[in-house]
Amino acid sequence: MAERPALFVGLAIYVVGSVLCMTASSIEMLLLGRGVQALGGCAGPVLSRAILRDLFDRYQGARLMAVISLVMGFAPAFAPVLGGYLEVAFGWRSIFVVLTLLGALVLGLMVWLLEETNQSPHGGRRDGVLSLVLEYPRLLRSAPFIGYTLITGFTMASIFVYVAATPFVLIDMLGLRPDLYGWYAIIPTLANLAGSALATRLTLRLGGEPMILLGGVAILVGGLATLACALVGYITVAAVIVPMCCIHVGSGLMFPSATQGAVSLFPQRAGTASSLNGFLQMQLAALAVTGLLPGSAHVGMAAMMAAGAVLTVLSIPLSRRRPRAA
Repeated sequence: MAERPALFVGLAIYVVGSVLCMTASSIEMLLLGRGVQALGGCAGPVLSRAILRDLFDRYQGARLMAVISLVMGFAPAFAPVLGGYLEVAFGWRSIFVVLTLLGALVLGLMVWLLEETNQSPHGGRRDGVLSLVLEYPRLLRSAPFIGYTLITGFTMASIFVYVAATPFVLIDMLGLRPDLYGWYAIIPTLANLAGSALATRLTLRLGGEPMILLGGVAILVGGLATLACALVGYITVAAVIVPMCCIHVGSGLMFPSATQGAVSLFPQRAGTASSLNGFLQMQLAALAVTGLLPGSAHVGMAAMMAAGAVLTVLSIPLSRRRPRAA
């Protein structure tokens, strides 16, 4: 399936999931709706990378991906705050009313404005699920693809561990009020926006590989600083948030180039490469979160974040491997 109809289907599923959440009468129905939301919502990030690959070369695509990341960064920064106000003023269902309306608006705009970008002779063929699955081994045999995927996956792992553990550290251990926590949580996201903004300016000038290396260094500094603070018992709000800002800046710098690097390796299978890349990222991040041990929130969080940062940097040489000419 070409990108345009696949995006429409994904957005439509997202709207259906939002309606299910909005009208849920039990926690089971709410969880089902959230699952349907996630199923449809993944079409956006996956297909946006494929569309960029259709329209632009790798470095132009990476620069525009940085712009998209800059815009997307506002959602995790302010969504918890806006959601909290909506819940207090109108109840929790109002959150899903807004999401339903936004999903329907985006779907309408895409139908109106988006033209098909995949001009490949095979872009419009209807591949079955089996044919798509059979493409995965080819992607997984590519060392650069695995390298780019590990870079982004281990970075996401550090970020997900922070998101999962930091409420326990800041609220339970340091006594931060829950209403203040939401505002403190915005700070690292703003750092990510700063990294993405820098990436929009530097990617075409420096190239994708230097941006990945520069971002990896920032991520490594943040991860090791978090671990050092935890090991010496220095637990303050600044000791938790400032190193995370380094990781987020590094993520903003390297993520666009790394994701576009993975997709650009397979121009005729950009959608398949993007979907597998995104799936493996989320799996690595989920595995990292499950590795957190109860009762050791700060040290466990710091250790997992540092491990993710180190593995991010160690994956960079793999992404630079290219097959030798015959």
